[in-house]
Amino acid sequence: MDDCARRFGDWFTVRVPGVSPFIFTSDPTAVREVFLGDTDVLHAGKANRPLGAFMGEKSVLFLDGAAHLHERRLVLSAFQGERMKTYGAMMRSIARAAFAKFPVGQTFPIHPRMRAITFEVIMRAVFGLDDSAEAARLQDAIRRFFDVSTGRFGSLLQLPATRVDLGPWSPWGKLVRINREVEALLFAEFARRRNEPRSGREDILSMLLLARDENGAPMSDGVLRDEMMTLILAGHETTAASLAWAVNRLVTNPEVMEAARSESVNASENADVNALKYLDAVINETMRLDTVVPNVGRELQAPMKIAGRDLPKGVVLAPCIYLTHRRADLWPEPERFNPARFLDARPNPYGFFPFGGGTRRCIGAAFAQYQMKVVLSELLRSVELAPASGYVAKPIRSSIALAPSEGMPVRVMRRN
Repeated sequence: MDDCARRFGDWFTVRVPGVSPFIFTSDPTAVREVFLGDTDVLHAGKANRPLGAFMGEKSVLFLDGAAHLHERRLVLSAFQGERMKTYGAMMRSIARAAFAKFPVGQTFPIHPRMRAITFEVIMRAVFGLDDSAEAARLQDAIRRFFDVSTGRFGSLLQLPATRVDLGPWSPWGKLVRINREVEALLFAEFARRRNEPRSGREDILSMLLLARDENGAPMSDGVLRDEMMTLILAGHETTAASLAWAVNRLVTNPEVMEAARSESVNASENADVNALKYLDAVINETMRLDTVVPNVGRELQAPMKIAGRDLPKGVVLAPCIYLTHRRADLWPEPERFNPARFLDARPNPYGFFPFGGGTRRCIGAAFAQYQMKVVLSELLRSVELAPASGYVAKPIRSSIALAPSEGMPVRVMRRN
C-alpha cells in the first residue's frame, strides 16, 4: 500500500487472480461518497466474502440491501453504547486475573495473552457461558477452532483456493470438522436457552434470542448461528491485535505511557473508563497508525461516478483505512505517534474510520472500544512494562487482522 501510494497517489488498482479488481482510494471525498452512497449499488456484503469462511452467508457482515438493514437492526439492539457499562466489572476481573500471571523480569509475547483475555470476554459477555458441562464443551470446541484459524496456516485459509478438505489432518479439513462440532453445540445451546425461564441474563446471546423484527419474528437458529460466529471471529482477534499494538505504542513512548498510567491510577477503581480521555486518545491514535483491518470494500453493482471518477460495474472499491490515516493533509506529521491529536477534537469520519463507516460501520465498535479501555487501564494500574531489547514491531497477518510480529514481546519490570 505504501509503495502504491508513492507511485500512483490517492487511487490505484490491485488485481489478484480469481477475484474482482480492487480499486483503492485514500481520497476523503471518495470515502464520504462511498459511506453515504446508494447501498443498492455499493454492496459491502459481497466485498466482505473473502474475510471468513465460517461466519455464514446469513451474517449481517455478508448481507446487502434490505436484508442487511433488517438484520442490522436486530443485532444492533444488543450493542447499544450504554449497555457496554454492564460488562465493565467482568472485563476488569478477567484482565486483572490475567495480568497477575505475567512473569516479572522475563520477556514474553503479550499478543497471545491479550487474545486469551478477549476470548474469555467473548465467551462470558457475548455467549454468557456458565460453568455447565455443555458450556465447557462449547468453549473448548471454539478454542480449538481458533487455534487452527490463527495458527501457522490460518492466513492461507483466507484464500478460497486453499479451502480443500484433504482429511482431518489437513488444516482446512480440521477446521471443517471442528466447525461441525461447534455448530452442533451452538444449536444445542440455543435450544437450552430458549427452554429455560427468563433469568435476567444480560449477555448478547440472550439479547439476540429475545430480539424480534417488525413482524414479531425471532431470529432463526441458522441466522443466530451465523451472527454468533461472526461476533466471535471478527470481534475476538481484531480487538486482541489492537490491544497488542497499543502496548507497543505505550512501551516505545514512555512519556505517553506515564501520562496514561497517571490518569488510570488516579481514577477510582470502579470509575467509568469513558472518563479516561487521555487513554481514549491513546487508543484512537493507535488505531490511526496501526490499522488491524487495512481497508473496507464495496462491490459496484452498476457503473458509478465517485469523486469525479467513472468506475465500472463489478470492481471492488476499497476505501483504504491504512493510507487515509497517514495523509499529511489530514494528519500533520502523520507517522508521529501523538495522542494529543484526539484530545478535545472530533475526528472527521471520512479521515478516521478504523471501524468503517455509514450503515456498514462495525456493529461491535462500542463493545471493542470499551473493552480496550478497560483492559489497558487495568494493565497500567497492575504492571510496569518495558519493550524487549532490540525488538521493532512489524505488521503480520493473524487470521483476519494485522498484528505485531513475534507476538509483541515485552518485559514486566515490576508490579504496581
